[in-house]
Amino acid sequence: MNDLDTITLLNRLIVTSRNGESALRAAASEAHHAELKQSLLEYSHFFTEAVHEMQDAVHKLGGHPKGLGTFDGTVHRAFMHLNALVEGRNEAMILDRVESDEREADLRFDDAVSHWDTPPEIHAMLERQRDGARQRHAAIRAMRARLDTLH
Repeated sequence: MNDLDTITLLNRLIVTSRNGESALRAAASEAHHAELKQSLLEYSHFFTEAVHEMQDAVHKLGGHPKGLGTFDGTVHRAFMHLNALVEGRNEAMILDRVESDEREADLRFDDAVSHWDTPPEIHAMLERQRDGARQRHAAIRAMRARLDTLH
């Protein structure tokens, strides 16, 4: 894979991660259980760090990193806030939205690690980020199961 393809791949993952970061912050602002709110914020910080790391890699490859998420991500977050206003702070609904975003991020990182021939240092970074996202996603699912038992 040449540097331009690697930059393109990283920029796609930056946008995905920005969308995930913003969605997790939005979800945290709607959650009312302190433990869930904190977990969602920590997960968003993970994506913030991943974005910075990928942006640094794009710079090192001579490219221009993406800085923002997508308009669809903005609409998605606005929809989450509107649903929270209408339905109250329904954490199951909030977590449904988070999980759909996380499935997309998981798929994109899996694809990048499994199907793209990136330089070894990029591959290692993407594997680490994929594994970190999976661990955090599993923790959110486990928290959801605990919250479901409380209701």
